[in-house]
This record gives sequence, structure tokens and C-alpha cells, in this order.
Amino acid sequence: MTITRVEAFPIRTPRYYGAMSGHVIVRVHVADGPVGLGEASDSITNDLAAIERQYNDLLKGRDATRITEINELLCVHRFHNAVSDAHLASAIDLGLYDLNGKAQNVPAYRLMGGKVRDRIYVCYPIFGWQVTEDFERTAGYLKRLVDLGHHLFRYYVSGDAALDNRFLTEMAQRFGDRIRLKSLDFSGRFADSEPAVRYAEVLWHHRPYHFEQPCRSLRQSAEFVRRVDLHVSRHIFSLEEGFQAIEERACTVFNVACVSGGPTHIRRIFALAEAAGIKCLIGTDQESTLGTSAQVSVGGVGTQSGPAL
Repeated sequence: MTITRVEAFPIRTPRYYGAMSGHVIVRVHVADGPVGLGEASDSITNDLAAIERQYNDLLKGRDATRITEINELLCVHRFHNAVSDAHLASAIDLGLYDLNGKAQNVPAYRLMGGKVRDRIYVCYPIFGWQVTEDFERTAGYLKRLVDLGHHLFRYYVSGDAALDNRFLTEMAQRFGDRIRLKSLDFSGRFADSEPAVRYAEVLWHHRPYHFEQPCRSLRQSAEFVRRVDLHVSRHIFSLEEGFQAIEERACTVFNVACVSGGPTHIRRIFALAEAAGIKCLIGTDQESTLGTSAQVSVGGVGTQSGPAL
């Protein structure tokens, strides 16, 4: 199957609390074949024409079945666009899995080696800034979560440890064992491990499965890991970052997202993590249903010790 044309167009999807996420959707066309759909999640650009032009310059005439070769090409290309290079590489990778799956009449996960699990544990984000703005409305987000039959959530700290503690305590009182705290996400808020540890100590008793990205630097994250007795996760976007995090012992969990180069790229990071005895989780960039389906496919084919948290 030879690629004849790549199209790109924008869409927007609303988040439940009112914000809008933009996405760049791609269509990968081949001669006399199906069309592959991909997505650069949560991405907005004012120069869509430049993205289309570069995609076509790079991909027109290439064999659409050579997914890994194309992914390696795009992962080193610099698009010089508001949409990140990794997101744009990911969009085509998703599109090629979709295209080849349609051509072979098999689900995308079959192209990735087949399922090792039938279900994936997912969580819902709650943001500390929402608590700061409207405590009760944010509590309503958790009630909606429970009403929909979910119970796992992650909490992005607000910067006010006392407020965070109050919110998490009251939610535990209201919902009991119907909710479970997956992670406390620091989002790299701290330059130094000492204030990160102090903040964590205030919230420790809520017993999350892990702390997320406590410090900006690997060295300070490693000190945080040394001083806490829970898993600590860190966003890993490349093999190089993964090697450094392992060497520094900067985390015990890799947080890897499909938007970082697509399934082809991140499955290499999963393999690195498995070799080092590191657990993995699949992160998010507020995908639409298209990007979410890619995450589910990747999560379903990870090794038995792959996406685990």
C-alpha cells in the first residue's frame, strides 16, 4: 500500500468542566485502499497547511505497511510548529495502525502482538485549581464519577497542602470505599526535594498508589524516591530519558503517553522499563475518542509487567 496523500484538519472536544481541547486529526490515504485516521491530541495550530505540506513531502510514495520505518523517520523530524514533534509523529503512527488494521480486517492490537489483558484500570483527573475555585462543584465531579460506575481518581495538587488535605478528607468521608486515590500529581512543581517531601507528608495518610512527578530534576526526584515509601512516577518521553531516570533512580514507575511518538515509539520505552524492573502506566494528553482507543490498544498489548498502575 503506497501512501498517496495525507490530510490534516482540526476538531475541538469539550471537557466536562467546560474547557475545550483542540486536536489535529489526520487522514492517511493509499491508492485503492482504506483511509487511516490518527490524532495529535490536545493540540492547536495556526499553520495547519505547514503540517500537511511536511507530512506529504515526507510520506507521499512510501509503503504504508512499514510502520516502524515511518515512525523512526517522523520521530527525528522537526516540524517547527505549535504542535509538538512527538504529537505529530504520534498522529501518523495511529493513522498507520488504523489503516493497516482496516486493510487486514483485524483490530490494531493484533498488529502490536495481540492482547495480554482484556481490561485496563482507568482513572479520572481532579485538579487542585478546581478545588480552589469551587470546592463543592469539584466534589460534584467525583459524585459523577461514582454515578458512572468508576471509583479511581488522580489528584493534581493545588499548591495549598491544607486545602488539598481538607478536600481529600471530606471526599473520603462522603464516598468512603466507593472512591480510591490513584495518585497525587505534583506536576514537577518543586525544584527541590525537601519541600516536595514536606508537602507529601501532609497528604501521605490518604495512601495514593503513587506520587507523580514531584520534582523537576532527576537528581531531586531521586532524593524524593529515597525518602518516601510509595511508588513515584515520572513522565518519560524518550529512551534517553528512560535510561537517565533508571541510572539516577529517579522513579519507580514510567508514565508513558501515546502522544509521545505513538504506539511504535512508546512500546520501546515499555521494553526498557521491563528490562529494568520498572512499572509503567499510560498517561494522557486529554485525547478524543480516537486517541483514547489508541491508548486502550496499547495498554491491552503491553507485556504482563507492562502498563500496571
